[in-house]
Amino acid sequence: MRLLCAILFSASAAFAAISPEEIAPTKKTPFIPPAETARGEMVEAIKAYMAKEPGTFGAHASAQDFPGIVEAKERVARTVAYDSNLVHRWDTSAGNAPNLATGPDAWQETGLYAAPGEVVIVKVASIPENRVVKVIVGCHRDSLLKLDKWNRFPLINRTFELKVGDNKIANAFGGQLFIQSTHKDWRKPVKASPSTPLQFSNAVAMPTYFLGKDTPESWTKSKQNPAPWVTLIGKQVILHVQASEAKRLTDPKGLLEWWDKAMALEDDLIALTRLAPERVVPDRQISAGFMHSGYPFMCWIEPSQKDSIDLPKLTKEGNWGFFHELGHNHQSRSWTFDGQTEVTCNLFSLYVMEKLVGKPQGRGHPAMEKLDEMLAKRFAAEPNKGPFEQLATFVVLIRAHGWGPLRETLRSYASVATPKGATKEQLQSVFAERYAKAAKADVSEYFEKMGYHVEATAKASLKGLPAFKPTLPTPAK
Repeated sequence: MRLLCAILFSASAAFAAISPEEIAPTKKTPFIPPAETARGEMVEAIKAYMAKEPGTFGAHASAQDFPGIVEAKERVARTVAYDSNLVHRWDTSAGNAPNLATGPDAWQETGLYAAPGEVVIVKVASIPENRVVKVIVGCHRDSLLKLDKWNRFPLINRTFELKVGDNKIANAFGGQLFIQSTHKDWRKPVKASPSTPLQFSNAVAMPTYFLGKDTPESWTKSKQNPAPWVTLIGKQVILHVQASEAKRLTDPKGLLEWWDKAMALEDDLIALTRLAPERVVPDRQISAGFMHSGYPFMCWIEPSQKDSIDLPKLTKEGNWGFFHELGHNHQSRSWTFDGQTEVTCNLFSLYVMEKLVGKPQGRGHPAMEKLDEMLAKRFAAEPNKGPFEQLATFVVLIRAHGWGPLRETLRSYASVATPKGATKEQLQSVFAERYAKAAKADVSEYFEKMGYHVEATAKASLKGLPAFKPTLPTPAK
């Protein structure tokens, strides 16, 4: 026992002795963090390192591996305007904001990049009333600290709140420079406030493309800028891509127009008034899953980065995973119930697959090819509540009534709020009733079969409508 304790203590001490500057994981040689006490000490050391004052550190040794360094020596000074009133991603006035989690405020582009370890000066003449203005360095905001293996340094994103005067901004890993404006108290409405442009100096020019503004000629010129990452900016979606990949694009116009159409369709399904584009970021390693929703929506560089800019493939095949994760960003608690988090997001996948990609109704994913099999499992004596089994029950409605009633039902929440404090059962009943009236069919029995609660008052309101009795496969035993 003493020997074992000695070995464990020795290992813990060895890990504790490793400084954050020495942690340099790569894809081929990941870093395996210690467990328990030593890990806690290491995490605190990493957080302290990433909070150091600009000018007291240089580039981290692993910045060259990821996200990349700036080879060129030239630096630029630029004045950047921003909208201090662009502070919320969603219009929550109806009380039914999309997104199961509260979304952060939008990032605004500068077209600039901070070289790893170098200090960028941001000069601020004034801060709008009731606003907090920040500069974010790096789009890779996922923390890997809780994971058991690190393929890159676990924290590579920093945020700085600006004050009037000269502000020093730096990140040991460098990164794109964004401006973020927030309310001091977002719960209280504030009057629109004009903003004074920010003056950046000692920054790196970044390849940037604005749909509707740039041309193939201006893009060819912009691609020569030395930053290792590129930003492609559409009306509805912003793509971040490594320069080595994006520079192969001769003209991003068609690509961004396709992404905008995809996002416009997702927004259309719930009548979302979009105040800022979604943001798609590929990373060496992400905090959870193959992809995950949020702002930004995160995916792995391999294979998702190439897929995100492969217009011929997107046009022909679509991408269920992209549509799925962005669908999560559109979900609402008003119509997404227990066990449906991975279900209702796929309504958006189905919608875009059909309307944009041209897949047959209710298709777009291999699992949807076995609709009858999934329905039999869903309605079995011991019902299977897997995500595709549940999605199949919605496909029955879509094939019977088209997208119109479901679209009308989902869009209704943007203008007609559900009662405050409504229970899950009450919300389920509201959804079923709204759908029934939109479809002009009494679907109460079918929704109950799906597992929804439908109140007696809702059923009474549907009297006179034809009963919906779809032909379903024999339930699995």
